[in-house]
Amino acid sequence: MALIFNTPIELSTGITVSDAYGRVAAIDQIAGTQVDAIVDIYISEAAYLAGKEAIQVSFNRTAATPYNRDVDGTDILMIGHNALQTVLATEGYTTTKLLS
Repeated sequence: MALIFNTPIELSTGITVSDAYGRVAAIDQIAGTQVDAIVDIYISEAAYLAGKEAIQVSFNRTAATPYNRDVDGTDILMIGHNALQTVLATEGYTTTKLLS
């Protein structure tokens, strides 16, 4: 799963990246009450697949959200994606989940 950035990202170099590709990692904390997520952002899916480095951005690319396995289920990766979309929206970036 990934996030496609619908909003262009302007890098500190002045270069603008359109349609950036973000790979998400999510973990369930030991206490089982929170999911933490981070997104690594690449200029494209092709760059990610080719093993290129993630780009450096100046905005928050992490999220934490309360978690209750009995209520929220076991798909912490989806929970992480949802939490990141909320955080990124507050930073001014809209994204679309790529479920493949």
